[in-house]
Amino acid sequence: MIPPQSKERRHAFTLIELLVVIAIIAVLIGLLVPAVQKVREAANRMTCTNNLKQLSIAIQTHHDSKGFFPVREGRYPDPSYRDRKSGLIELLPFIEQDSIFRQIMGSLTVGATTYPPGGPHPWDGNYTPWTRSIKTFLCPSDINDSASTIKHTSYMFCGGDSIDLHTSNNAGRGMFGRGIDGTQNSKGLRIADITDGTSNTIAMGERLRGNSNVQITRTLARPGGWFTTPQQCLSQFNFSTRQWNGTPTNIGPWSGIRWPDGGMGFGGFTTNAPPNSPSCAWNNHDAQNGLYPASSKHSGGVNVTMGDGSVRFITDSISVGNLSATATGLTGPSPFGVLGALGTRASGEPVSN
Repeated sequence: MIPPQSKERRHAFTLIELLVVIAIIAVLIGLLVPAVQKVREAANRMTCTNNLKQLSIAIQTHHDSKGFFPVREGRYPDPSYRDRKSGLIELLPFIEQDSIFRQIMGSLTVGATTYPPGGPHPWDGNYTPWTRSIKTFLCPSDINDSASTIKHTSYMFCGGDSIDLHTSNNAGRGMFGRGIDGTQNSKGLRIADITDGTSNTIAMGERLRGNSNVQITRTLARPGGWFTTPQQCLSQFNFSTRQWNGTPTNIGPWSGIRWPDGGMGFGGFTTNAPPNSPSCAWNNHDAQNGLYPASSKHSGGVNVTMGDGSVRFITDSISVGNLSATATGLTGPSPFGVLGALGTRASGEPVSN
């Protein structure tokens, strides 16, 4: 006699068991996401460091090739507007972007317009070279520039610790200044001019690209040389709310949003306020003298490259001396602590590690 076939009972998850499983998965995801973000940021910071290293090598190679450093602004004028193009153009041949450099240095026809050698002003979005995104100029932690016509840069030339000397021809206290005469004959500074020592002088560093939705990346501009100390600028920003005080009418998202633009609002930074502080233009214009601190999305500070080619991380807590000291008409040692000393090329300050 064949025994009747037994039926197996199937057990389903209860609602409570299902909720427990979902809760465990949520906890695991909550633990995993910060770890993934931390790894991603570590990789981004390494890429950023490598970019600055490449730029530092390019600066040194430029000096070896031509006998001087690039100027921050003004070497390649166009007939209609002088003295505004960035020194990043000069570095292109030394970061494997010679094809773009040759386009800029030659006559180029785009549509019905023929541009002269050296290219047009750096805000002409119809000029093809300005619309080329250059990977070495971009920190992956910073905002994306894919939607912009003119492409961006995350890296700026150091203008030193002054507020008022950036638009004077090579009179700034940093390694890079404005060109002497606004022609292709303009020459930058030389290693011999860096008497504080290239290992003690910042060459380039990070500055967050301007974002209309992030107020600290926007520069407050007012007419008339309206501040003479870093604190007068910083006091206009509420660090708790991360907003400018009141309702300022002129806060431009200029920083880094046009890589070929060498104006201080676009392509320079200063060492007269802590990293990740807000920026102020000395006059109501986007390429003026002013306070333009380095900044980044890396936790706790910014990457910089020194004049000798080494790359260092400058913390937000670095000594900045007396922020109420006058930063106009500066001569001699910097009043802005270790950071100010690192920004000057020939002020004779001892710099500690």
